[in-house]
Amino acid sequence: MVSLEANKNLENKKDKYNPVLDIVRFLAALIIVSIHIFPEGSTEATVGINQDVVTLIGLSFVYALTSIAVPIFYVISSYLLFRKIELDPENRWKYVGKFCLRLLYFYLFWFIVGLPMTIRDITGFISSGDTYNLVRYFVIFLWKGAPRGFFFLQSLALGVVLTCLCKTKKSMTLITIISIIMYVFACFNCSYLGVFTLSDDPVSKGIYDSLIYLETNFSFLQALIFIVLGKIFVLHGTFKIKGNIFYIPVLFILMIGELFITKYVGINVYPNYFFLLPVFTFFLMNFIFSINLKNESERLINISKRLKKIGSFSFLFHFQFFYYLHWIFDSINHNIFREYIFLLIIPYLVCILICFVLQPLCERLSKHKYLSFLKYSY
Repeated sequence: MVSLEANKNLENKKDKYNPVLDIVRFLAALIIVSIHIFPEGSTEATVGINQDVVTLIGLSFVYALTSIAVPIFYVISSYLLFRKIELDPENRWKYVGKFCLRLLYFYLFWFIVGLPMTIRDITGFISSGDTYNLVRYFVIFLWKGAPRGFFFLQSLALGVVLTCLCKTKKSMTLITIISIIMYVFACFNCSYLGVFTLSDDPVSKGIYDSLIYLETNFSFLQALIFIVLGKIFVLHGTFKIKGNIFYIPVLFILMIGELFITKYVGINVYPNYFFLLPVFTFFLMNFIFSINLKNESERLINISKRLKKIGSFSFLFHFQFFYYLHWIFDSINHNIFREYIFLLIIPYLVCILICFVLQPLCERLSKHKYLSFLKYSY
């Protein structure tokens, strides 16, 4: 059952747009772009477990900072969807269907744009005779498309469907417990122990990598807990926790500590595969959802809506941009970004600038009936 206070909050905010959420999502998108800026192999000399203390502290800080971006997207996306459903529960599957269809269109658009990347990967395996990774690549491809960023869309769609099935307090409690167990399993398996594997054949390895997805930072096993958290905030409202804002920096420091300790003792923990992340995300989002801007100007609302679209556009555009950039430099056998990592700030800023130009252009062109498909780019 939904609490009376939560119902009142939903009714009060029924037609109220919250610009804070879109601004936060845009900032999260900027962090996600920074995660994938490095060319493959460029950080092997610095990202290792046998480094000095200062380096490990720095890496732990970066890992902790970048790890929060994807959970923010999961929680806010889930929150906004289930907020609509809570106001109109009879049409819950209509909202979920539209939501998943929107993700599918978003996926198809960027899948087509990224076809040259996929073709290059496949031809590379064929030309080198790497049958093992070719089969493994195809298994991942069938499960979630070209393995660059699409894991988020698949995990989000599957997670909201499962969460939407939970209509009672008992079912919500059950899926919350299941999501916690899945998250703990994924942390142990991906980072701390790595004991569970299906087998070494390419098909099983492909299925395993699709579920756990070691090539990137996230998967459905980790996503569900944050999708459920979004719905919990809808049902319960924000939690009145004394000193909530002070827990956020404390937990962030503890996250850095967890990453530092694991790397110091020789466990190469992947970003987003550690235990304090859900706790930190809860306190952070509890604070964000409690922000109530008074007298939001029309200008702020327009800016936040624009930033949301640019953030969505950049989420999958940057994969293409950085891939082709490093492809060009590698083809001339001189990738300057492998030698001077600090120069990566230049393509990062260029990528963001291009998104600020291309997204409004795509939106304007999408108004033409023959170019309406461009609206699915964001």
